[in-house]
Amino acid sequence: MALSLKPECFKYNYKNVVAIGNLSSRKGFDNLLKVFSRLKNENIILHILGDGKDKDLLLQTKELLGLKKVIFHGRQENPYQYLKYADLFVLSSRYEGFPNVLLEAGACGTYSLANNCPGGINEIIQHNVNGEIANIENYDGFAQQIVTVLQSNYNRDAIKNSIKSRFSKNIILDKYEKVLLDLIQP
Repeated sequence: MALSLKPECFKYNYKNVVAIGNLSSRKGFDNLLKVFSRLKNENIILHILGDGKDKDLLLQTKELLGLKKVIFHGRQENPYQYLKYADLFVLSSRYEGFPNVLLEAGACGTYSLANNCPGGINEIIQHNVNGEIANIENYDGFAQQIVTVLQSNYNRDAIKNSIKSRFSKNIILDKYEKVLLDLIQP
């Protein structure tokens, strides 16, 4: 595996927040931009990775809101370097199937703040261990929670262990095996 270097766009005197996903309504980046409009005076940069049909609309919203510290990076071959060095990962989705990106952030040791939406988030987030869940449509409250999280110190090893202990390949395969055995041996 190639050595993951800190992205050059991560400034040392800023906190770096990362969001990843398809630039479509379902992923809620419009709400995330509204949250970041409340954080203009903070030393926080939002890095959005991904591409999609709403890209132009989101770029217009960024300009309208005057968000100088929001960077759209497009789709990245190696999103893990962003996740590994991020101070926080934000999941802004309106709904999810099963948000693998939360597992990926946790596996990188990065704390997550996720919108309280349907789709497996409660199974992944262990409150105050690997992340928190909040309502992103409360823009002021979500913005304040970002600031609070960024002022805290989280144990990156504990975050990794919280994911590994519940979602590693062996554990998941054992669970599948048990379900399949129960199906064929009633």
